Amino acid sequence: MTVFDLDKLPPDTELTTEVCIVGSGPAGATLAAELAGSALRVLVVESGGREPEAAVAALNEVENVGASRVADQDLMRTRALGGTSRIWTGRCAELDEIDYVDRPWVAHSGWPLTGDELRPFLDRARTYLGLGPNLYDDRLWALLGRRPAGPPLPESRLVPRFWQFSRGATDPAGPTRFGVDVLPRAAGNDAEVDEPGRPVGSGNVNVLLHATVTHVDTDDTGAVVRGVEVASTSGRQARIRAAVVVLAGGAIENARLMLASNRVVPHGVGNRNDLVGRFLMDHPGSVIASVEPGSARRLRDRFGRYWLDGPDGRQVYIHGVGLSPRAQRDEELLNCAAFLEEYPATGDPWHAGQRLASRLRGGGEPAQDEVALASFWRREDEVPDPTPGRDALTLLRNAPTVAAGAYRMTRRHRPPIFQASRVDVYCLVEQEPDPASRVTLSDRMDGLGVPISRVDWRVSERERISAGRLAGLLAEELGRLGYASPEPADWLKGGEAWPENIIDRAHPIGTTRMADSPRAGVVDRNCQVHDTEGLFVAGSSTFPTAGHVNPTLTIVALAIRLADHLKARGRAGQAAWAPSPSVSS
Repeated sequence: MTVFDLDKLPPDTELTTEVCIVGSGPAGATLAAELAGSALRVLVVESGGREPEAAVAALNEVENVGASRVADQDLMRTRALGGTSRIWTGRCAELDEIDYVDRPWVAHSGWPLTGDELRPFLDRARTYLGLGPNLYDDRLWALLGRRPAGPPLPESRLVPRFWQFSRGATDPAGPTRFGVDVLPRAAGNDAEVDEPGRPVGSGNVNVLLHATVTHVDTDDTGAVVRGVEVASTSGRQARIRAAVVVLAGGAIENARLMLASNRVVPHGVGNRNDLVGRFLMDHPGSVIASVEPGSARRLRDRFGRYWLDGPDGRQVYIHGVGLSPRAQRDEELLNCAAFLEEYPATGDPWHAGQRLASRLRGGGEPAQDEVALASFWRREDEVPDPTPGRDALTLLRNAPTVAAGAYRMTRRHRPPIFQASRVDVYCLVEQEPDPASRVTLSDRMDGLGVPISRVDWRVSERERISAGRLAGLLAEELGRLGYASPEPADWLKGGEAWPENIIDRAHPIGTTRMADSPRAGVVDRNCQVHDTEGLFVAGSSTFPTAGHVNPTLTIVALAIRLADHLKARGRAGQAAWAPSPSVSS
């Protein structure tokens, strides 16, 4: 693999490839890695460079006209090699079976794929994400070598839910960074350019940096893709001719680019049925209950983190609880799940030790890492920042607590229960697909002359009712079992304060949804745009419904599935894989 930079190519260069992938985040990088070594020539087009840059980041500006969303786009999206995987927390889980089916009480629900069809690709995705076994329910207990946590909750109402955390190949202490873990050689030397302007690359997959796509080109009918046009913030432009274009820029950017590619089809490429940009979803996140820290130890022990140690290292799972499928059906609720969000007390010895170790390693104040930046939903005023001397004194005064925690780590293979100043029950809830919740184009332009995204995100009463029901059931059932009963948040009782107490979790979903019929979705079950031959979309924008789980595992699985389809398509000769060449990638 070789990395080119648009700013170093001759002006108005024309490149030719067979597959052009727009975006180097989880979807784009996985797709490129799966196509590596195939007979297809692949060019990955990345808007940014190797590291984030202010001028490029400014292209993420949005105009928000709907429910309140996080305004700082640097916390939500990254235009640089690896995309937003540079700033994610690594939390992964599978969609539930109920998420794939058509539910009469959830309008526009149902995937054209089943969970069984996607499961082989979910298993293959583990390699990219550094995951252990894809088990996220009661089956995990046997793998952990433990009896199920008891006493049991009523399965007709509440069910165990687990998430696990990605482990990066380069830095196992953090999640997969797709720019260096999945495209490992992309961090090597820049490519050279010979006198005629022909890039000299190696392998069948190459990367072009500082190349923001400004238009998707088609034939004169808009029915066949021909390539893309790219530009850099410094003013350099190029045209890329390709038989296949895959948009992998995220749900907001994929929709924006399709709508803005309107020279041939006035309403935007692939948008003959006015569906591009519609059904925008996220995972409304909220604190639905709180527990008094002094009485929460048993609860924190049950619903904390679990370690699975194996030959490939340690996998970390977190235990939570969700609404059962039966409760969703019986009460016509949306899927949602909750976990404990714990804040360390200033005098906690474990965090004091971590801060001291960080200072010793870095020679100064501890740096704020990418995972900390990605935890934007946490309350900033709860983060303690004592002096090194005070941290050292805290360790000395709490030697018995440290010893007990060390025993728990070595014998029970679980992290210590630290001293908490606050314990919240945090919920992620599915959204009902709503065609009025959407991305359109603003009248304002970005620095490259492309209209910025106009985001009208809408939240519904059904989401509030579902989250409130989960909070009520947890309070009722945990109290019945003798645990400290979580106190549901007051604002859940009335709908007026609901939008003010949620936050979008940087999980935009659904703007180019998948469906077998072009009247129901933008892409087909193979992620090809229904009315544009050769144009594909990868990522969470293709999800028909969101479930409650973080989307990255499903994103990677669908990218692997798409790669298999493209390789089979090439072998079958279904596309003109070689447009008339000018400059080869």
